[in-house]
Amino acid sequence: MKLLSMKLFNFRQFWGEVAIDLAGQPGQSVTVFHGNNGAGKTTLLNAFTWVLYGQHTGAFASPEQHINKRSIAETPPGRRVDCWVEVVFEHNGNRYRARRSCHLEKPPTHPSTHSPTSDLTELPGELALQINGKLVQPPEVPEDKIGQVLPESLHRYFFFDGERIDRIVKSENKLEISKAIRTLLSVEVLDRAINHLKDALRSLNRELAEIGDPETKRLVQEKEDLLEEKAELEAGRKEIETEIAAFEEQKQRVTAQLRELDQVGQVQARRDDLQQQTEEIQAQLERSQDKLRRTISARGYMVFLTDAIVQFRNLANDLRQRGELPAGIKQQFVEDLLEDGSCICGAELKQGTKARKQVESWLDRSGIQQVEEAVIQMGGEVNSIERQIPEFWAEVEQEQASIENLRRHLSTLETQLDDIREQLKGNEDINVSGLEKRLEEIEEKIIDLHREDENLARDIEECEGEIANLNKQIKELKAKGKQQALIQRQIRATDDAIDRISEVRSRIDRVFRVKLEEKIREIFRKVSFKTQVPKLTENYELVLVENLTDGESVVAPSTGENQILSLSFIGSIIERVRYWSEKHSLIGLDGSSFPIVMDSPFGTLDENYRRQIARLIPTLADQLVVLATKTQWRGEVETEMEPYIGKEYVLVFNSAKPDCQPESIVLNGETYPLVRQSPNQFEWTEVVEVDRR
Repeated sequence: MKLLSMKLFNFRQFWGEVAIDLAGQPGQSVTVFHGNNGAGKTTLLNAFTWVLYGQHTGAFASPEQHINKRSIAETPPGRRVDCWVEVVFEHNGNRYRARRSCHLEKPPTHPSTHSPTSDLTELPGELALQINGKLVQPPEVPEDKIGQVLPESLHRYFFFDGERIDRIVKSENKLEISKAIRTLLSVEVLDRAINHLKDALRSLNRELAEIGDPETKRLVQEKEDLLEEKAELEAGRKEIETEIAAFEEQKQRVTAQLRELDQVGQVQARRDDLQQQTEEIQAQLERSQDKLRRTISARGYMVFLTDAIVQFRNLANDLRQRGELPAGIKQQFVEDLLEDGSCICGAELKQGTKARKQVESWLDRSGIQQVEEAVIQMGGEVNSIERQIPEFWAEVEQEQASIENLRRHLSTLETQLDDIREQLKGNEDINVSGLEKRLEEIEEKIIDLHREDENLARDIEECEGEIANLNKQIKELKAKGKQQALIQRQIRATDDAIDRISEVRSRIDRVFRVKLEEKIREIFRKVSFKTQVPKLTENYELVLVENLTDGESVVAPSTGENQILSLSFIGSIIERVRYWSEKHSLIGLDGSSFPIVMDSPFGTLDENYRRQIARLIPTLADQLVVLATKTQWRGEVETEMEPYIGKEYVLVFNSAKPDCQPESIVLNGETYPLVRQSPNQFEWTEVVEVDRR
């Protein structure tokens, strides 16, 4: 997928038609947009996601409003106001032109200029897609065609907000990551095979019930009832997952709206910071609790061995007092003398002689050598255990103290967050208090849904256990007739096929996860200067770990490290997409060129990380579009990325404020305006191309 150009018509800040060409030449495949906050960088990012997938990022405020306000105001009453975004791209030798539109009908009685436009409702249009100049028409679906180029479940790893990129690796997003990975691996094919086999298995069970005895019918009916119950529970979990995702999106929108309100912007920023701290402390608390569990599991048994240690030492001392320890002679030496028939003094050791009997008596005493060796070995282990018991208690006390401190810190943060919530709920501004109350309702609903999901998961686990038990009983039924024997063999064969396909699916997943983790670590090492390494869990949760003497320990990454982890994950996904698209024809991703469009990727990073990431990201994808402020771009970022730039633009914001302070940026030796006074009462953004000759 190679992005060629974009056009916007009356889309948010962009009034009228705006045309943009994108860089894609080898070696100079980076397009840069410079603009202040609010000038339209996030709008451009969302222009891509909206036209291709009808989706918006979490930071996109008022996603229901797309049409430029000036275009609405200047349109006469009774006329239609159009808005659209068009993206042209190439993929596998084909040229795609995608356009998504919306519009509104301005009432005949609506004033034409200064009245508010919030009471007007936008009407969505359909996605129009041309491939090589030919319009995609029913029964073909344009969204499906785009999904064959880059599936919707993967798009957030190619079009993303850099300031919120760290959210990609948060644990709450692991379901989305897992879904994206399933798309990438195309395991849906295997899932469908398993589902078809399960349907066949149910049919066979019903046939078995029809010809079987009452006991067989009872077992099969119980299994059918449990399968239906399990299916309902699983459907319930999917509904909950969808609801949680919808509420999370609402939460992000409400939070973004609060952040934009001038009177509470600082308060919301403070809350964002407290929530970030809360997440980090919660992660540390979970790691400390996990470490305590592992410590107790691995070494907790030692504290129960004190009585056994005393008994062992008493036994060893008793053997020493009786002279049985240490052993004075080895048993093998005595056996060799008896076999040779000659003592070390030269006397013959014939059978029945007194001399032989005396030597034979040493066999019982020499056998104590094995006891001595055991005592020596166990003595060392006992001493080691005794030394470790105080260390064990010290480590337990340390972790318990750490957990208690973290809980106190967490409680303090939660109290501060509650205070902010009460402050905003009691705000005299109805918009502020209303948004805050809505945010509280959303969070409570998300908590309730997670609790309900946990209950359903437990119910499903119980169902699976009962179904497994019934399967075992059904398999053990004695066949009564050839037909019943045949059906039972078919049931066993179907079960075996399900198990084998499931194992293939599991192996594909394991191999992919290992390769993905290797690539993530490779990219992460290029940027980070720390010894910790990324680890991808079985649930595709990306964590940072360090190797200790007693195993791996998860560490709390900083915000910057979370950004690096996320970029490493994105780069690895792209590399794996390339590999799997070339090797596996089952996957719809049949090309090896993919873009990255990223908004504000350098905002919270320090100088070293900014330099490293600026050096890294042009190598992650075949094409890169970067949207950055002047402060994010300056210095080391500009130095590292300058050689790769093929196209460069400035987003010029026309401000209607009477006391507007003009601002500019110097690029390639020329000065370009970033903010300037609007010639009328409207605010809008122009796109000016930088002369790079």
